[in-house]
Amino acid sequence: MFHRTFFHAAPYLLAPLMLLACQPLPHPFEEETVSKPAKNAPILTPPDAAGIVVGPVAGAPAPAAAALTAAMVDALQKDDVPADAAEANEHSYRLAGTATTQAAGPQIRVSIAWRLSAADGHVVATETEAGEVASAAWRQGDEKMAKALVARPGAALARRVEGDAPLAKAVTAATVGIVPVTGTSRDGSHELSMAIAAALNRAGVALQQSPADKPTYLLAGKVDIGAAQSGHQNIRIVWALSRADGKEIGRVSQENAVPAGSLDGKWGDTAYDVATAAVGGIVQLLQEAQAAGS
Repeated sequence: MFHRTFFHAAPYLLAPLMLLACQPLPHPFEEETVSKPAKNAPILTPPDAAGIVVGPVAGAPAPAAAALTAAMVDALQKDDVPADAAEANEHSYRLAGTATTQAAGPQIRVSIAWRLSAADGHVVATETEAGEVASAAWRQGDEKMAKALVARPGAALARRVEGDAPLAKAVTAATVGIVPVTGTSRDGSHELSMAIAAALNRAGVALQQSPADKPTYLLAGKVDIGAAQSGHQNIRIVWALSRADGKEIGRVSQENAVPAGSLDGKWGDTAYDVATAAVGGIVQLLQEAQAAGS
């Protein structure tokens, strides 16, 4: 058994990343080192893993402002960009919207200017969307109206954060089935499973689309959360890749200490950070398995 270790700077969770494969790789296997509790530990993070914090939309009635913020968060998340209306870290982008309106009979012409800023305050991108909506829908914060107003700018802002370079199609001949993650809360399992599926999809990996599909490989994630000590808990995540017949190909492991209780419920942006850190090793295992004719 051999391993590769990757170290990269970013927000606070889960490193080192180790690729454990039952095949000859460049470096000899060494004992794993359990990370000591640290406030900020390294993690592999692409531009969008820092996430976007969406602030309240200024100039809109409270119901409309809330609906627009929620719709923008949803639009960004659907484009695989971590987004939230409240939580942030020191690397997060900030997205602020300002609405202006003009009466037009029973309709209102609404214009919303969005400004995306990096953590250091400099403006990264701006997008403006305008349209006529029913006055009642605007006052009441109609969900359908809000989604229509944010659809185009949300997609444009997601592309700006992710970068314009197309993702390479890393593995084209394999289909991977995602087994629900175990060892964590129901929310955490769902978020981690969705995040790793999104990361693999963006990397060009074909995923199982329905139970009737027969995947070439299966990917199972398991979380091990240690007891709280001095305000921290050790977290270990192991992604095991196997053939459809159950024969294991290799593993990607992540381990670090986090504030005690911080991952008892929802994982939020952390799920995207974990998936982003793990996906390179998983893709490498897939490539090597295919090259070996498995």
